[in-house]
Amino acid sequence: MKDKAFVGASLVAGITASFCCVLPIVFALAGTGIVGASAFFAAWRPLLLGITFVLLGLGFYFSYRKPKQTCSPGSACERPGVNQTSRLWLWITTVLALLFAAFPYYSGPVANLLLSMPSATQQTPAPEPEPAKLTQVSLIVDGMTCPACAKSIEDKLRKLRGVQNVVVSYQQSRAEIEFDTNTIGLLELEKAIEDAGFKIRSS
Repeated sequence: MKDKAFVGASLVAGITASFCCVLPIVFALAGTGIVGASAFFAAWRPLLLGITFVLLGLGFYFSYRKPKQTCSPGSACERPGVNQTSRLWLWITTVLALLFAAFPYYSGPVANLLLSMPSATQQTPAPEPEPAKLTQVSLIVDGMTCPACAKSIEDKLRKLRGVQNVVVSYQQSRAEIEFDTNTIGLLELEKAIEDAGFKIRSS
């Protein structure tokens, strides 16, 4: 039972450690902001990952450890054999825990796939009443912890009427936005980013 408890707890810790990159995708799909939750879990990620691997190690120890003494078959001190099904679930749970722990490293493609899917609630922008007056702005964004955060910001901005093109870089902490000043203003762009749970920093 100890091995199951430790491995189960490690899966929970592994999932929690990846909340910093899971939450931006979840909240972007829901159309709400993360309200700083991503940065909170990012700060705790090293500790949660440490707990994950310690618990996995304990789970394997209790599952594969040898008896302290040798007993003859059928004797009272004989240790019951480890159930093969239990060991199989141990390995399956370990793979899942490791996949969740490594999620920030492949969160970008996952976010691209999920957030690029057409939404039934997304409204089609109305035709522009006058010729577009395009301009470009570069904003420094604080609070991004992985590529999924950048994708969630792009998704939020692309839904705004008047925004023509958006490129958000997680590595550079920067959002490059091309927009029509006849339709939308800089303050509205900044508010959309802040509503998504991130902060604009003055350059």
